[in-house]
Amino acid sequence: MADLGDKLRQAGVPVTEQRRRDNARRGGASGNVFPPGYPQYFTEDGHTRVELVAEEAQRIAEQLVADGLTRRQLRVFYDHAMRQLQRLQYGNEFGEVHPQVVRLKAAAADRAARRTNNIPPSFKEFIDRNIDKVMDKESFIRGFMPHFEAVVAYSARARE
Repeated sequence: MADLGDKLRQAGVPVTEQRRRDNARRGGASGNVFPPGYPQYFTEDGHTRVELVAEEAQRIAEQLVADGLTRRQLRVFYDHAMRQLQRLQYGNEFGEVHPQVVRLKAAAADRAARRTNNIPPSFKEFIDRNIDKVMDKESFIRGFMPHFEAVVAYSARARE
């Protein structure tokens, strides 16, 4: 009797797609990539942590790509966050923008639960953890957005 992998290969599903789905069911390829207390945006002096936009962003991006996140999926979320940043830069109050930022969690929950073109659980966790930390304009502009931008940049090798 053929196993699921053989059936998928016979149906023309690439092995990488099978691996992505298996990883998604397990919760990611290598467990928890997020450091304890993640995310911590600022130093004690109130500056954006360098590690947030360097090592942590790179490690998270590598895991998201390994878990099967596509560049297109990542860009949908990043583009939404960028639109909210632009609204703030054009003078909207954070209170007006914040609900739209929080909607990223709902979008991630929806995309994670889909049968096709679903996002990996690691990306849903990335969104959930970060959005939970966005409490004011500063945490969004100087914390979340630089970190998200770095994760996107380090995800350059993600497939379309």
